[in-house]
Amino acid sequence: MTDLSLWQTAPLDAAIEHILQRYHETHRNQLAELGALAQKVAGVHADSFPAALLPLLQGIEAELLSHMMKEERVLFPMIKQGAGRGAAMPIQMMMHEHTEHEAALAELRALTDDFTPPEGACGSWQRLYALAKELSDDLNDHIALENDILFARVLAS
Repeated sequence: MTDLSLWQTAPLDAAIEHILQRYHETHRNQLAELGALAQKVAGVHADSFPAALLPLLQGIEAELLSHMMKEERVLFPMIKQGAGRGAAMPIQMMMHEHTEHEAALAELRALTDDFTPPEGACGSWQRLYALAKELSDDLNDHIALENDILFARVLAS
C-alpha cells in the first residue's frame, strides 16, 4: 500500500491531479492490456481457462471506466470549485461504487487463485495474472486515497 499521509495536507487540486495521473491513466492502460490478454488466453486455452474470468474482467473494465468518467466530469470539478459538503451525494455514490469494485476484485482474486497462474501456464497467462494483481493493488490504493483522504477532507470542509 502506498503512503497516503502526504495527501492529508496537500491541496485538494494536487490530490485530484495525482489521482488522475497515477491511477486513472494507469487503470486505462492496465484495462486495455488486460482485456486483450484475457481474450487471447481464453481463446488459446478454452479447455482450462476459468470460464467466468473473461466476463468478470470485461465487467470490471466497463464499470471502472464509467466510474472514472463520472469522477472526471462531475465530482472532481465540483471539488475543485469548492463544493465541500455540497459534493456529499456524488461522493456517497462513488463510495458505493468503490464497494462494488472491491467485491469484483475479491471475485477476481478468487477466480485466479490469488493471481497464481496454473502449472505450466504460457507467458501470456502469466502476464495476465501479474497484470490483474497489479490492477488490484493499484485500485485498492486508489480507493483508499479517495475514500480515506480526499473524500473525508472534502466532507469535513
